[in-house]
Amino acid sequence: MVTAAEQGRETRARLMAAAVDLVAEHGWGAVTTRMVAERAGLRPGLVHYHFPSVTDLLIDASMQAARREYESVMAAVLAVPGPDAMRGMLAAIASYTSADPVTVAMTEMMLAATRHERLRGELGRLAAEGRAAMARWFRENSVVADPEATAAVIVALLDGLILHRLIDPSLSAVDVTGPLLRAVGLTESPVSEGNSDERESEGGSHRQ
Repeated sequence: MVTAAEQGRETRARLMAAAVDLVAEHGWGAVTTRMVAERAGLRPGLVHYHFPSVTDLLIDASMQAARREYESVMAAVLAVPGPDAMRGMLAAIASYTSADPVTVAMTEMMLAATRHERLRGELGRLAAEGRAAMARWFRENSVVADPEATAAVIVALLDGLILHRLIDPSLSAVDVTGPLLRAVGLTESPVSEGNSDERESEGGSHRQ
């Protein structure tokens, strides 16, 4: 038998999932209580029973989605040492496209954060967690002298890549691995560098 608490959690989950989808489809400011209720297959009154307002619902839903993305992508990638972590980060953000509802909803959330103080505060704390995690990784794996500042720049760079790829999908074809590795004080693997040196030596011997 389903308890009232379990039913309440299920209802909140359905409302938040519907809210994220609708933000992606219509934009943050266009989502209404009725739209969310209809998408979730629930009565409109349940929205206000579980959330003080539709704005609070959107904030809770978008923050849940943002944290889920953070935990599934950044935390996993930063468990890998060396250049492979940065390559993994680029591979992860490559999946963020204009066809992905969560990606579109996250861009809407970033804009909405300029208008809603609670959202700005919660999103800021999540971003700070991300920068702190990356700074710890730099201290353990990189030669940069200023891990905190480098983390701030790299996180902003990655966010910017996602946004620019949404605007101009052709940018996805540009390989930015080398510039990113250099920015964080890393280089390609010694094997690759060795192969490059060998090719240059071979080329020199052929020219002689």
